[in-house]
Amino acid sequence: MKTEQRTSIRKRISLNIVINHDFAYSKSWRLRDLSLGGAMIEMDREELVPGAMIEAVLALRERDQHGLYRLPADVVRVDKNGVALRFRRYDNEAYTALVKLLYSG
Repeated sequence: MKTEQRTSIRKRISLNIVINHDFAYSKSWRLRDLSLGGAMIEMDREELVPGAMIEAVLALRERDQHGLYRLPADVVRVDKNGVALRFRRYDNEAYTALVKLLYSG
């Protein structure tokens, strides 16, 4: 079994995030922390199982405009704190938006 390994610093952040799974599941939850490699979501642990492939959707505001960023991810852990995600490959726009969010201010 693969263990969760963090490859970048996580930042405690409180944002809404939409989780899409299997064309039949789409719900808004709250981010607890975020990094370039993954996130911890405050959500019911019965909602998803480890190994599930999901899409995390973030709406981020930049210069009076909102950008919608779709981040493919795998569920790596489910516990009493929520659901831990590891992002898969995402595009350069999403990367730039995450860097600005995590490392500015």
